[in-house]
Amino acid sequence: MKNKIKVSLIFVGGLLVGASATFIILGQISYLEYRDYFMMAAREQTFIASELRANRQRELQDRTEANLPQIVVSIHNDKKLRSASGGQTVLRGIRDFYEMNSLPIPSNISGILNEVPRDH
Repeated sequence: MKNKIKVSLIFVGGLLVGASATFIILGQISYLEYRDYFMMAAREQTFIASELRANRQRELQDRTEANLPQIVVSIHNDKKLRSASGGQTVLRGIRDFYEMNSLPIPSNISGILNEVPRDH
């Protein structure tokens, strides 16, 4: 009887230690992803500020617009990006960008953007 109680306590203790370790490790992974995202966003803002300060708005606009089709294709081809909470919002935003600025949607992404549901 004492042996069963001892084994049960060791088992429950192992479960608690394992659950605690998993919680700590997953928490650190989340923190690292946030840190990496924050640093990337900060570098991007610094770059944009530098370009605007140097009066290169047009070049910045051209480079940014040229990247939009690749963003659409990347989201469409990657299952994790496509199912991410902001995936459809980004695609909808890109489609709206083309429509609001009366720009033709490039043929390689028009089918993808036409499949994105309209937000009413």
